Amino acid sequence: MQPLSGIRVVDLTSVVAGPLATKLMAEQGAEVWKIEPVEGDRSRMVGFAPVAGFSSTHLVVNAGKQSVALDLTREEGRALLRPLIARADILIHNFRPGVMDRMGLPVETLWSIKPDLVIVRVAGFGQQGPMSGDRAYDPVVQAESGMVSWTGEGPVLAPQWICDKVSGLYAAQAAMAALVARERTGKGSVVDISMLEAAVAFGWMDIHGAEVVVDRSEPVADVAMVYRPWATADGWIVVVMLSQEEFAGWSRAIGMPDLLSDPRFETMRLRFLNWAELRDRCSAAVAALTTDEALSRLGREGVPCGRANRSTTLPDHAQLRHDDFLPVTVHPEAGRIRRARPVARFDGMRGQEDLFAPAIGEHTRAVLAAAGVPPQEIEASLASGAALAKGEIGK
Repeated sequence: MQPLSGIRVVDLTSVVAGPLATKLMAEQGAEVWKIEPVEGDRSRMVGFAPVAGFSSTHLVVNAGKQSVALDLTREEGRALLRPLIARADILIHNFRPGVMDRMGLPVETLWSIKPDLVIVRVAGFGQQGPMSGDRAYDPVVQAESGMVSWTGEGPVLAPQWICDKVSGLYAAQAAMAALVARERTGKGSVVDISMLEAAVAFGWMDIHGAEVVVDRSEPVADVAMVYRPWATADGWIVVVMLSQEEFAGWSRAIGMPDLLSDPRFETMRLRFLNWAELRDRCSAAVAALTTDEALSRLGREGVPCGRANRSTTLPDHAQLRHDDFLPVTVHPEAGRIRRARPVARFDGMRGQEDLFAPAIGEHTRAVLAAAGVPPQEIEASLASGAALAKGEIGK
């Protein structure tokens, strides 16, 4: 049995942050009812789309969920949502502050429907404050949170939705903590996640590490420079040498033992502060080696190192192939897809696998019926357009 078996989630989130949180819950056994508009979640259009409505993003973040397509701009659609909430343990949304209130579903109303409901709210800039009503997408939060690399030409954003993903991880963890608290108290709770705060907290120990000690008197090393990859004769490697033993191994591996007597590199702190000089001294020696040669030498010396891989090489990565972590499966709509297996293992077993992302409204009838909505009401809602079932778009 999976850890979250028996837990039911009403997922009102869209795009990436919230859907990632509920995707993890689905992998770990929760039944996730994904409520999306009749035109579909915007994530269905983000990324590579082999088939309309099945983008790479949707195939990843909505795997294992049951799609219920409701028009929540209409009272009839909102009425259908209420019996689903009554049967849920968690409700999660990423609407801007005030949207749920305007839909007639403030916290008090949600608790009147289900008193022990855990409510998770993910917002770009939180529920209150000068930016709380602003729209937020990952690149905007990256910029506002300082989650950028600064170059001579200005700031560079990370080539991924890192703030979305970090916020989703915080939301999933906090939701589970709230469930544990409910077991002890019998009461529901409201969990708030600010994407801005999640991004700043995530980077506080390293990107913003210089701000941790307020009254510092020493310069701070540029971590981005320290971990910048090294060019080899045929590729790139990443090397981490923190301890004196690792630095000594590096010096031997690249044939430069004289580095150990250079006072600029005597300690880790000095090496970090003088890293530009260290790179100038070592770059040619590393570039004279092939990637395989460099990794072999460094490995023998016990120096942590790795090959800088491109996405296309990952299916053949020795460790990932050993774990069969990126298998190819056949999605009933999108065809052959490569997916990443669930990361967490419980007693040696991964979470639920072979979970597919649903079509828009694929489970509308079944979920509404499971929530106790009478058949005639379901059919009337489908006929009026307040709800949509798979295959009925455009009817």
